Amino acid sequence: MTDQDRPQTGEEALRWAASFLKDRGWTNQAARQEARLLLAKAWQKDALHLTIELKEQPDEAVWASFHSFVQQRGENVPLHYLLGEKEFMSLSFKVSPAVLIPRWETELLVEEAIRLGKARAQAEPSSEGLPPLRILELGTGSGAIAVSLAYYLPAALLVATDISKEALQVARENAARHGVLERISFRQGDLFAPLAAGERFELIISNPPYLDAREMQQLPPDVRKEPALALAGGEDGLAFYRRIAGQARQHLAPNGRLLMEIGWQQGEAVKGILTGQGYAPVKILRDLEQRDRVVVY
Repeated sequence: MTDQDRPQTGEEALRWAASFLKDRGWTNQAARQEARLLLAKAWQKDALHLTIELKEQPDEAVWASFHSFVQQRGENVPLHYLLGEKEFMSLSFKVSPAVLIPRWETELLVEEAIRLGKARAQAEPSSEGLPPLRILELGTGSGAIAVSLAYYLPAALLVATDISKEALQVARENAARHGVLERISFRQGDLFAPLAAGERFELIISNPPYLDAREMQQLPPDVRKEPALALAGGEDGLAFYRRIAGQARQHLAPNGRLLMEIGWQQGEAVKGILTGQGYAPVKILRDLEQRDRVVVY
């Protein structure tokens, strides 16, 4: 079957796509899984329920979409940019080339923030008069972190900043999708720049760019197609931690907490940056692979 021949069944289309991807370095399992997801996207069906369609011939529009998706994936366009969706914290988020694709590792950061937010409420015998939990996210991107926090902490009010106008549009769409847009103030600007001098927060959270110059040169081909602004952390990967540590105290409420995701080899370095700025105690949390992943002040 040539690339342009429309297959007789969905199953035949899947076989072509899997072969196409395997020829370009995909494992057999990955090729089959991705082909099924892309066919479901083209057919506008749920991949788990793509059964009857596998026996039917895809129409010209479905085949054209699927053919294009598979070719783009073979050129290392990230899978989730093609699907337009990524699950995070059991919620579905829109993603586009304007934003970094959420990673499962970042869920640890969000889970710890949720734990701290709930602990604050539980610490008060009567939380009826407790002011709303105010949370600041720096570099919101798709909004996955801020939206998840608003969703799972229904009493929280959030501010989420990002330097990218395009990223903020995606974030707003995700907030609206999950019914939390009214509780998140999205603001364009670099880190703390969009904030007023007196704004303070109980939690400041960020997954800042943290790849160093060497890591940026060694990125997998598909990751290179994600926004460099969301990945590059300067020569040593620590530039944003220094900036955040230098400014966060001005915006932390009394007893406020600062949480940041880190690269797996950066735990002690980031802890040193924070303690050097007077943040103490600082703890390091490990992810499911037992790698340093989050610092918490």
